[in-house]
Amino acid sequence: MTRSLLLLSSAALLMPAWQAAAMPANHAQEKNSPAAVDAGADEKAIRGQVDRWHELMKAKDSAGIAELYTSDGAVMPPNAPIGKGRAAIQQVWASLLQIPGFELSIVPEQIIVSSSGDMALDRGMYKLTIAPDGTAKTDTGKYVVVWRKSGDEWKAAADIFNSDLPASGG
Repeated sequence: MTRSLLLLSSAALLMPAWQAAAMPANHAQEKNSPAAVDAGADEKAIRGQVDRWHELMKAKDSAGIAELYTSDGAVMPPNAPIGKGRAAIQQVWASLLQIPGFELSIVPEQIIVSSSGDMALDRGMYKLTIAPDGTAKTDTGKYVVVWRKSGDEWKAAADIFNSDLPASGG
């Protein structure tokens, strides 16, 4: 019992030191810096990237879409393997864009920028229309994109989406 109490006490005493050691040297300075995070401007920039994504989808430009992702980014479509890195991301988007009647609308509902200003969460809804056999089919669903700021530009680091439609048996 005494030994357990001693270990817990030691851990409690060391925790602040560990946290300080793990904190980047400029963290306290960044927090109080006059160049504080402008979450409104960052949100606007991310919404601009979403608008660009729409333009690239209309243009069927899978290479352009892949450039919206970080070099180590990932796309995680439903019922398909993960696409890691820009080449794989481009392949995933190329296969989606070639589906006859492909139209995708992405609507961000919430964008939360981290207090450090280098990451953001984008949660929203999508509407997808395809016509693989000539008959239009519509799907609605939700998505999450984790954005990472690189220099002055926001890039998608992780992108996952899934349908609101019930799973079909099979």
